[in-house]
Order: sequence, then C-alpha cells, then structure tokens
Amino acid sequence: MGRTSVSAIFQCAALLLASYFAIADIASADGKPTKAEIAELPKVLDGVDNLWFSSKSSADMTMSVKTSHYDRVLKLTYWTSGLDKAVVKINFPPSEKGTVTLRLGSDMYNYLPNVDKTVKVSAALRSASWMGSHFSNEDLVHSAYLARDYDGTIVESKKKGSTTVWTVDLVPKKGSAVVWSKIRMIVEKERRIPQSQVFFDERGTKVRTLAFSDIKKLGGKMVPGKIMVTPADLPGEHTEMVYETIRHGVKFDSGFFSLERLKSL
Repeated sequence: MGRTSVSAIFQCAALLLASYFAIADIASADGKPTKAEIAELPKVLDGVDNLWFSSKSSADMTMSVKTSHYDRVLKLTYWTSGLDKAVVKINFPPSEKGTVTLRLGSDMYNYLPNVDKTVKVSAALRSASWMGSHFSNEDLVHSAYLARDYDGTIVESKKKGSTTVWTVDLVPKKGSAVVWSKIRMIVEKERRIPQSQVFFDERGTKVRTLAFSDIKKLGGKMVPGKIMVTPADLPGEHTEMVYETIRHGVKFDSGFFSLERLKSL
C-alpha cells in the first residue's frame, strides 16, 4: 500500500472520529445530559443550598409584599448555623419589631413580642404564610435542602454562550419531611445559580414560582440579590426578597440559637 493510501486512511479515520464527537456534542446540545453532568448534579444542588449562607452566617434583607388587600414592607436580619439552626428577626415596621422565628433541628418557633409569647409552629403549618407574605415558614428558616431532601434528574441541558443551563426535576427522597411533591428548577451549572423554581403540590398542581435575579457579589460570592415568589392562584400578587448584606464566618455564643434568647435578640 502506497504512502498516499495510508495517509488517506488516516485522514478518513480522523474525519470519522471528528464526526462522532460532533454528533455527541449535538446530542448534548439537544438537551440530553452527559454522564459527567449527571454525576455533577449533587454538587450543583449542594451549591444552590449554600449559595447565600454558609455554616455560620448572617444577612440583612428587605421583604416587599403585594396582595390584593395590602402592600407592606418588612426589614429583616437572618442568622444561620449549620443545617439545623436559623433565626429570622423583624426590625421594621415598628408594630412588628422584635418578632422572631427560630428553627432548631426539625422544630420551629415564633416569638411574638406584642403578647410576650413563644409559639411552636406545627408541622402542618410549615407551608403556611410567614407574616402575611407569599413565603412560607419553611422558606424563611430554610428547613428543607435540595441536596439532602430531594432526588434530582436533569431533564434538559442547554448551552447558552459559555453557560450551561440545566432544567432539573426534584422529587422528595423517601422519608423526607418536605412540603412539595416536585420542584422544577432552572439553574446555571457552572455558578450554581438558580434562575427559577416551580413548586407543585401532592396533586401535581403548580402552586408557585420563585424567580431569581440581580446577580451580584454579596459576602464574597456571586448570588441573586432578589428573589420573587409568585403564587399561581393569585394573579397580580407577589413577594420580593432583596438581600442587602451577607456576612460569612459569623461567631455565635453557645446560647444564641435558643428559646431563652428570643426576647433579647
């Protein structure tokens, strides 16, 4: 066989190999996740869970609520320690200043300064409105975690410029005490930043949508500075949470996350 023939064979093989990889790329571009992406999903979910908060952190936020009956604004301070301790305190308006929500493990409490009383939040009320907003009690104290409580499936993977955007379906793991039967999330793979989350009840009915926007650096990380929740059955209503500051590496004394401390926060 002549040198020209050998060269032609190698060129043909190279073209076939290039065509194979091109076809693989097209398949991925058409929405099918790669094996590497499937293996990376737990890390991405964990990144979303820890996007705003770390093992010891705090934040200042403004919550704006719009309903058919009223508009209201609340200013909040939030503290977290690990996965099982969180406190949210209302600083404004004056009529609700000092109201505190505490989570200790699976238990939740509300301290109401106007009546100087602490009330335990039952499991049945985890999905109930927090302070008249469209966020739930569970939302505010982050008692559910995507990586820990849900099994995820990448249903679509798309390239948008240099960014990979996933559509992920999340269903509760067996034994998880969570509110939602399914969450559909659109998320940037590389930055672990969600774009939206749609929540479904046990009947498969769409209940609400969370939209994430205003990506900026807070606490040393790029995060969505705004989260808007829109209920599916209440057109024109929404609640928007705006993060103003986030602090990581906060030091807490041993009694900070306790029932005894609620009155003095």
